[in-house]
Amino acid sequence: MTTTGTVRRPTAGPADRRRRAGRALAAGLAAGGGAALAACASIPTSGPVVEGEATPEDPGQPFVSAASPRRDASPDQIVRGFLAAQAQGARGSFDVASEFLTRDAQDDWSPVSQVAILEDVPQLDVDEAAIEGGTTTVRATADVVGTVDERGVYTEQAPGRTTEVSYGLVRDADDQWRIDVVDDGLTITATNFARTFKQANLYFPTLDRAYLVPDARWFPSRNWQALAVRETLRGPADWLAGSVATVAPEGTSLSIDSVPPGEGRVAVPLTDPVTAASPADRAMLIAQLQASLGVPVDITVGVGGSELSADDVPTIGVATTPDEPVVLSGDQVMSLEGRTTRAVTSAAPLAGLQPTALAFRGRADDATYVVRDGAARLVTAPTAEAGPVTLLTGTSLVAPSIDRFQYVWSGPQVQAGSLQVVDLREAGSDAAVSEVAAPWLDGRTVMSLRVAPDGARVAVVSDSGSGAQVHVAGIVRDETGRPTQLSAPVRVGQPIAAATQVTWADRTLLGVLGRASGESEVVVQRVPVGGPTVAASPVEGAVSLASATGVGTTLVGTSDSSLYAAGTSSLWTKIATEVRLPTYPG
Repeated sequence: MTTTGTVRRPTAGPADRRRRAGRALAAGLAAGGGAALAACASIPTSGPVVEGEATPEDPGQPFVSAASPRRDASPDQIVRGFLAAQAQGARGSFDVASEFLTRDAQDDWSPVSQVAILEDVPQLDVDEAAIEGGTTTVRATADVVGTVDERGVYTEQAPGRTTEVSYGLVRDADDQWRIDVVDDGLTITATNFARTFKQANLYFPTLDRAYLVPDARWFPSRNWQALAVRETLRGPADWLAGSVATVAPEGTSLSIDSVPPGEGRVAVPLTDPVTAASPADRAMLIAQLQASLGVPVDITVGVGGSELSADDVPTIGVATTPDEPVVLSGDQVMSLEGRTTRAVTSAAPLAGLQPTALAFRGRADDATYVVRDGAARLVTAPTAEAGPVTLLTGTSLVAPSIDRFQYVWSGPQVQAGSLQVVDLREAGSDAAVSEVAAPWLDGRTVMSLRVAPDGARVAVVSDSGSGAQVHVAGIVRDETGRPTQLSAPVRVGQPIAAATQVTWADRTLLGVLGRASGESEVVVQRVPVGGPTVAASPVEGAVSLASATGVGTTLVGTSDSSLYAAGTSSLWTKIATEVRLPTYPG
């Protein structure tokens, strides 16, 4: 499979193509970040509580049909039939797809080693000159919107990127065209991908085991439970590996290639290496598997059919951002409750400061507020008892974000390969400031950063002069919780060409204020960490963005100091005027 940078020029604009290609895939993402999985077995609710979202019973996905090869079908008909049968195979088996292959090709073809997701049905080009000799090549070309690797990791592709897949065909002993040369993997349209694959969030504990961190994957729906367990045992995606704990001993795997439901239980039979885990690690593994399978369940982890003992399964959930926003009205920090505001009690008026960004953690009325004063200084907001305390100075500092360990993240926008953090507990002392290595940022200008509520991930918008890029990286901490470095990141939001702000809109969903390639309007881009970007409806004059957990909490500030809230539809509702800098905890 060869991917090139060739740009095809359809009549629709880039945003229209992006919305059309991503609509089916992103329907669930826009509602909840794609975190919830549907229940596919009869399972009880008697296990420990796992914090999550209500998940309705899966009504089933649309049936994808495919027919066996028609007698005397032409080479292009054989390839089209094979492509259709690939989609059916992801829902059931690849038996029909194999009928389009020669015997040798059937033995060699590995269908789900990788998946290329196409915007639409590909164009086919048949090498007519070779047909008389009993062989030919059919080339399929289409825009590719995403790929999924063998571990289920989705990578969004930049708009206009094409893929070309070649199929070598021969006539068999019955004088019928069959595919003899084919690349491993599936080639499937976005519509059929949405029908036949299932998104699952795998969950891994933070290093302090306080929260579970989601790791979004996509699996063929026919056996997604077994694949989710297999990948949970293998560990997180590479970019997240140093920021979460792995409790399954190396070599632990499913002893059979399925996760069969039982009477009131889901059986997860594992191989012998799991017995090396401590009872506490076994309990955490059960909590992981329960969360990764989508709903609270009571799981038997067994070896050879026997139940493996463990400590009590911990009640561990996913970190969320409280829905307690504040705004700035004049020089006073105000709590926003619906359409009304009131002055917070823990911050005095910001007289004498030039606030360009706010940050806080905890409840609005008793939090310590951090203010970016102009562009070159971070300070604590004054209180009734004390004036502001300088936390950090520098040239063009990044707007602050505060993680759950009470570290304030910032640093110079023009990067030399490291960010800076300030320990709020040591505010004002030289020991409070430390460096966080991020060599991949060297030479880039950081427009915005936001630490996830779990403290294990950070989203960064940066620009090297050739356009904005959105990355998500893992946070590596020392034994005290102090951040020391960022992992090599994963790039998301490929269609975005310019952006000014990023926030966590849900567990695996970012909100990015920016514009897509080929577009002039700045809108909220909903960017999954593993999925297609979808643009929200525009808000005229949008200049600031904030969100708690759930896209329904999203707030957009405008250049005329109005504030808009996301509604249940695609429209925005004006909820306040004469306010700016909407901010949620974090």
